[in-house]
Amino acid sequence: MAKRNLTVKISIVVVLLLMAVITTMPFVWMVLTGFKTEIEAMRIPMQFLPDQFSMDNFVTIFTRFNFLRFYRNTIMVTIGIGIPQVFLSAMAAYAFARIDFPFKNIIFIMLMAALMVPLQLILVPRFIIMMRFGWVDSLAGVIMPGIPSVFATFFIRQTIMSIPRELDESAYMDGCSHPRIFLSIILPLCKSTLAAMGILVATFAWNNLLWPLIILNSNHNFTLSIGIANLRGQHATPFNLLMAAATVSTIPIIAIFLIGQRYFLEGISTTGSKS
Repeated sequence: MAKRNLTVKISIVVVLLLMAVITTMPFVWMVLTGFKTEIEAMRIPMQFLPDQFSMDNFVTIFTRFNFLRFYRNTIMVTIGIGIPQVFLSAMAAYAFARIDFPFKNIIFIMLMAALMVPLQLILVPRFIIMMRFGWVDSLAGVIMPGIPSVFATFFIRQTIMSIPRELDESAYMDGCSHPRIFLSIILPLCKSTLAAMGILVATFAWNNLLWPLIILNSNHNFTLSIGIANLRGQHATPFNLLMAAATVSTIPIIAIFLIGQRYFLEGISTTGSKS
């Protein structure tokens, strides 16, 4: 029995290691290609390691292709979407979880039904709205439509529903208002969920390509995703520059996840399913 258990454990470890290698290999290849020359990146059969590690590709994308401005724009978009979305979604989630108002369940069902509408169906009306506000080809046109989130509202609501009502009811009996209960009691108890939601929102905002590609026209307003997409040529693609740009663009997201992974895992695992 002991030998059988040991064999099972070894098999599990081998499978997990194999999956880890398969998962991380494309990322490792991307990073290594960023240090190769264009000839090495296009060589067949594939050359895994560069002959000599060089930072020329990284210098080129920041000096020739203005990636520093793209970085600034992407940071502004990520912060502009992430912080308001999480806070406003938490406010809406508190209202749906704790406050009784007319047609609450009907409104919530309608919001959930909106999740089934593909993004592509609302691109034209969204663009018309942004055009009437004068936000076409501006970072505001990227940020404002990304702030409302039904998914974030639902995600946070599930956590609030799992918090005992006695906590905020006792505070209400002591004279606390809903804003005070929300800020002093509910938000501290939901910090793991809010952190998890913040990481998800930041990842989506940082990597979003479709909507910025539609709303932005000027090079000085482009985000990193558009800048990377523009590196692909019609007849040839400099894969060494493309992989260097992709490597640079992934560093902040990896850093955010590594810093907040504890809160992310806690938020995912403790989100309630009570309705």
